[in-house]
Amino acid sequence: STLLIQPRENHAALLIARKDEIIARLNSDYFRPWFGRKADGRVVDLEEMTYGEVISRLVKLMYAKHQQRWIHKSYRRVVLDFIARAERRLGMDLPEMSFVPELRDVPPAELAQFFTDKYPAAESQLLCSEDIQFFVGICKRHGHKPVPFIVALDAEFAIALVKDSFWQSENLDVILDQDPQRVAIQQGPVAARYSTIVNEPVKDILDGVYHGHIAALLSRDYDGDAANVPVVEYIGAQPGAAALPANVNVKTTDSKRTYLLPGAQNQLPDLSLWAASRLSRTRLSATCTRSLAARFPTWSKSSR
Repeated sequence: STLLIQPRENHAALLIARKDEIIARLNSDYFRPWFGRKADGRVVDLEEMTYGEVISRLVKLMYAKHQQRWIHKSYRRVVLDFIARAERRLGMDLPEMSFVPELRDVPPAELAQFFTDKYPAAESQLLCSEDIQFFVGICKRHGHKPVPFIVALDAEFAIALVKDSFWQSENLDVILDQDPQRVAIQQGPVAARYSTIVNEPVKDILDGVYHGHIAALLSRDYDGDAANVPVVEYIGAQPGAAALPANVNVKTTDSKRTYLLPGAQNQLPDLSLWAASRLSRTRLSATCTRSLAARFPTWSKSSR
């Protein structure tokens, strides 16, 4: 933010002076990470990447593998355009053997491997300067959604940083690592109305939402009095009435009730029906009839 408030003519010098810091911040907590990264995870500039690494990185940042879809349909065109360019560079001796038409049948997550299988040199050949310019150009091309990464620290860095910067908060599944801390939350006029404290800590903001929600519910449903809130042993539907199995006899006295079960194994009542007929809406009912039990801090299957 301190960079963006500076005159634009000063940006280039500031970017160079704080390059490592800016890239580290982009990679740690911003929805547009720095693009340059080697296969072993090292952060680099674009000119230090191979053709295979660029394709792999593009797919990782533009394709939601866990949902098997492109984040935006225009991103597929960016990837395919770069692959076509890379093929022309690495397959200049065999122009008639282009495999680009085959790509429609290749799963996006396998594009990089498919390319390096066809052109093994892609695993070691660094990008040529002309192809670096081409790549930066298609990333900034008009007519498609801004790419979800920062490819260069140049005069247009400030634009790339904030352009189209709010849609991610409504689509967290496509954010890198599905990390909600990376997104920007737009503060509209309704939210701004309640922002009355300068530099208010996040905890205080969330506490205000939490307690305000409780106060609203109390006012709406319980005349503002917490004493009117009913207490139940657990939240759940009331178990339906179930008749006692016919082959179970009952002996009742003033102090106890005894259930007499059949002696033969094959005549015993079904466990679920038996439990339903005996249990009411209590913690015991929840304990005996739920398939999952929580014991802090883990969940486990209930053996019932």
